[in-house]
Amino acid sequence: MTQPTRPTPELLAELRKPRPYPAVSVTLPTHRHWPESQQDDIRLRNLLTEAEKRLADDPEVSKAQAAAVTQHLTAAADALDPEYFGDGLIVYASPEEHRSFLVGGSVPERIVINTTYLTRNLVALEARERPYLVLVLSTGEVRLWRGQGDQVAEDQKSGFPVISSGAERDKAPSRDGGQWTTQDFRNMLMEADRKLTAVLQASPLPVILVGLSKHISVYREVTHHGQALAAELEVGGLANTTPAEMSAQLAPARRALAEADTERGMRGLDEARSGKRYSAGVQDVWQAAGEGRVALLVVEESLRVTARPDTVEGAERATLTLLEPEEAGVPGAEEDIIDSLVETVLSADGEVIFVPDDSLADAHRVAAALRY
Repeated sequence: MTQPTRPTPELLAELRKPRPYPAVSVTLPTHRHWPESQQDDIRLRNLLTEAEKRLADDPEVSKAQAAAVTQHLTAAADALDPEYFGDGLIVYASPEEHRSFLVGGSVPERIVINTTYLTRNLVALEARERPYLVLVLSTGEVRLWRGQGDQVAEDQKSGFPVISSGAERDKAPSRDGGQWTTQDFRNMLMEADRKLTAVLQASPLPVILVGLSKHISVYREVTHHGQALAAELEVGGLANTTPAEMSAQLAPARRALAEADTERGMRGLDEARSGKRYSAGVQDVWQAAGEGRVALLVVEESLRVTARPDTVEGAERATLTLLEPEEAGVPGAEEDIIDSLVETVLSADGEVIFVPDDSLADAHRVAAALRY
């Protein structure tokens, strides 16, 4: 069995593109731990059986199309390992393809058949877990890892690891007696920095620098990417480690990244307020997002809003009727309109930052810096 890949921004953009009918989206809340997780595979199979039935009963879907989509849904389920389900599972299938994603947040149990995939849950959850890079420095090599949330994996396709051309033969002190370096080591770091250039050009992500303090110090002297270095973790012995061990070690650095994002988001809102480009509250922000005016959306982490988007001539997303959570079954209602709001902002090249609860108490828990 193989595990689903985590989506990149490029993949999310591709998933949002229209497709020939029928494009099937299946979302399922799952469990990380046994014994609750033992029922997830059964629940997934039952949901896919229901999707197959809907396809068979749909007059707009030919038998050949239904069979092709069903085959892709089955292939997606067969490729998943229930022992590694997260908090939620999302499966997409069309007559030509299937994709599946494990997510670290709750999703509703739904089947949607349309000309587009239901991406808003995936987009919103991915926005909550900002991707990052991890550069691991050691005496003889530099390794690159990619992370998102608490999931990390080593990248061995971008020219890493970078290996020193020679062993560390000596510690050459500087005149002040405190500088630790050799030319082999510096050359290795400079080569790693050059390879990091291409990685950051493709995906401009924050970088966590990991290594002993002396390693980090020398790297900072040679790097051309100082602005990308968002956090440091002074620890050695991680040149050869498992993803689980690396994830545990990175917990303090992830907290530092989240705190930096929160500070940046709040500064952006303060500047927007001063420049009279500020909007607060889900209804006003929804309207601005529908007009493509939101440059930065800041949302409290646990905010969930049940609402119904109302079509208005010339402004499809201009109005929003707020509902009670128990009214989620009302025709046209969305159980959590925040997911759609996040997708709308990202689709218009805006940025989304999730912040701790109570950070936006004076803004009804959601606010935006506007383009105009």
